[in-house]
Amino acid sequence: MKAVEVTNLTKNYGKNTAVNDVSFTIEKGDICGILGPNGSGKTTIIKSICNLIIPDKGVIKLFNKDNYKAIENISAVFEGTRNLYWRLTPRENLRYFAGIRGLGGRKIESRIDELLERFNLSEKRNATVNTLSRGMQQKIAIAMTLVSDTEIILLDEPTLGLDVQSYMDIKNILRNVASDMNKTILLSTHHMDLVQELCNQVVILNKGKLVSKDSVENLLNMFKSMTYEIVLLSSINEELKDYLLSLNYAFYFTDDDKKIEIDISDLNEIYSIIEKLKARNVMITEVKQKDVDFERVYLNLTGGEGK
Repeated sequence: MKAVEVTNLTKNYGKNTAVNDVSFTIEKGDICGILGPNGSGKTTIIKSICNLIIPDKGVIKLFNKDNYKAIENISAVFEGTRNLYWRLTPRENLRYFAGIRGLGGRKIESRIDELLERFNLSEKRNATVNTLSRGMQQKIAIAMTLVSDTEIILLDEPTLGLDVQSYMDIKNILRNVASDMNKTILLSTHHMDLVQELCNQVVILNKGKLVSKDSVENLLNMFKSMTYEIVLLSSINEELKDYLLSLNYAFYFTDDDKKIEIDISDLNEIYSIIEKLKARNVMITEVKQKDVDFERVYLNLTGGEGK
């Protein structure tokens, strides 16, 4: 069953086109990542789905109903923790946002307790939000999307500005939400590994246009045969680096100054590169095929533009 259908979505701001004829669907229970460089239209699409922005063209349906008639199916977090009321406690925030939807009573109080426990926030239930860490605040913001038990969750940069431990906590929470609670999630993020580990499918945008829509597995397989790692005996100096860049191959230089990564379309190209390095007396200790990560896929599809 299709939970979200976006068809020919277009939105202009004056002479600038933020979203240009974008179409995609999300199946019920899937986690879909929406990616693109800054200004590619991610937030505009999410806000259009929520009916916070009215597109100039296109149709958005939620479970086969126009989105403005089915908005009760959606909960959303925008740009980190902006949804929160800082002088309220976690419990009060969850109670307030349930109340906005007309929900209350013992059932909601029980659900609030359940969510605070799931998010490891029980001990902080009565602390004001402004005294809590950024990671805890983000957990509360995500819990707020679940308190009303909507079918669809929209998350705009849910890991923005988090430290490593908080990021790992949020990632595990999102994985559990999708698997245990059968929610459909649309996730905008700059973390490629979050997409690679959590998402069933991905929508990639660039300059307002749709670049790709496919499963993460298919996109990774598309590039898998192209990526190889060459390990050298000695560190790469600037002269060698300039020489390699002059060869017009897709070289990538890693934090390890003895390793080079390269994307190729033909395995014979590896042998050619090895011969060129030998001719310059560069000793090679290992050549191996490397599992491509999603960041490489992303950069290939967006022409190398930053996230």
